[in-house]
Amino acid sequence: MSRTVEVPNLEEAENVKVFKSWLEENAAYVHPDIHFERNPYGFSVIAQNTIAKDTPVVSCPFSLAITPTVARTSLQHIFGQGEVDAFEKWSERQLICTYLCLHILLDESDARYTFLKHKPYVDVLPKPSQLLTSLHFSPEELEHFKGTNLYGATLDRLQGWKTEYEFCHSEISKFDKDVASKLTWDLYLTASTYLSSRAFPSTVLSPNPSLIPNETSHPVLLPGVDSLNHARAQPVSWVVSRLSSTSTSTQDQKNYTISLVPHTATEQGCELFNNYGPKPNSELILGYGFSLPNNPDDTIVLKIGGGGQPNNGTATLSERWEVGRLAEGMEKVWEALLDVVAKSSSYEEAEEDEQEAFIWLDAADSLIGMVEGLLNRLPHPRTADTEDWKNVRKEVITMFYHYLEGQRDILNSMLGYCEGRQRVAQEKALALGIDIEGPDREEGESVEG
Repeated sequence: MSRTVEVPNLEEAENVKVFKSWLEENAAYVHPDIHFERNPYGFSVIAQNTIAKDTPVVSCPFSLAITPTVARTSLQHIFGQGEVDAFEKWSERQLICTYLCLHILLDESDARYTFLKHKPYVDVLPKPSQLLTSLHFSPEELEHFKGTNLYGATLDRLQGWKTEYEFCHSEISKFDKDVASKLTWDLYLTASTYLSSRAFPSTVLSPNPSLIPNETSHPVLLPGVDSLNHARAQPVSWVVSRLSSTSTSTQDQKNYTISLVPHTATEQGCELFNNYGPKPNSELILGYGFSLPNNPDDTIVLKIGGGGQPNNGTATLSERWEVGRLAEGMEKVWEALLDVVAKSSSYEEAEEDEQEAFIWLDAADSLIGMVEGLLNRLPHPRTADTEDWKNVRKEVITMFYHYLEGQRDILNSMLGYCEGRQRVAQEKALALGIDIEGPDREEGESVEG
């Protein structure tokens, strides 16, 4: 006969107590056996007693979600802009990020503070020093990733967010110069990171919730529900149910709440997890600030621009291609490149089967050159105790090795795929009596971007 041993009711931080009370006051739900435990990056959600599988552990009513509409309405009241189009040119991200910033920079004695409804939620979010996305790396830390797609993606996102910030700052200065002076880039970066690491697509706010965004969806924040950390392949469901209400309208979203339901039991003292979906380490590091060892969902994006030359200076593709481990996705890249090479080659005088052999040879050479170039540009693994790592945080070092392992493994699998296609092409050519090292191929070859 089993015996349940209770975990002592550990004292939670004061801001967590306020947060839980606020959730309860606003029709949200947190399982009574959930404990928020501090960690170096914020909080972990721990089961004080075993929680059975298929048990709702946290819920958030649609009315408590932070949406662009909630943010826009608040900004209009705070800055005295009653016109509907006062923030028409603002993106959903800019609205929500600025709304979050105002919770931090406006004093609670300010009468306008009453238009900010999510202070207890903002108060439990990680401090800026606890954020570890690549946008929060020091220049020295980021430099170690030079030569990878993540390095460029980080610089691109930084530039994009800075452009957003400069627009918001300029617009707010028209309404209130004092508030604008307090809206710093660092504060906006912090709010943007909250959104990138915690947001769900608005498609979850539906009687039939979905985590798959569509063309009209936008990011939303779900206080409480976003408290659980990620575990790959964790079986969970999002369940939407009606709140007790006198209204019978199925169109009124205020009548609904969304709950997170894990489908495995969480043992006493263990952490409860959410599942963010399959994400490569590049996305986890860029948007969330952590990585997974030997992540099966790792990918590499081939940015081969149309109208010009790809990285290896030969054929031209006009799309972005994502390739995973074991060269998953390479077949589509190969087929597309064959089409491009066929359209840009000059083998009209050759027989049809000879044309095909030449095209395969050129495409294989092109891909091998590109993949080898990408491999050569990757940073070389170094031991973390060397002088050039002394100012790099251990968490960043861990992400570096996890990310680099995945990229190198994928590129090596891509190289194996390309070499296999090259061998097939050579066999085709030899069967047709084509001298693959001789003048036949050189005379017809004109694969250029």
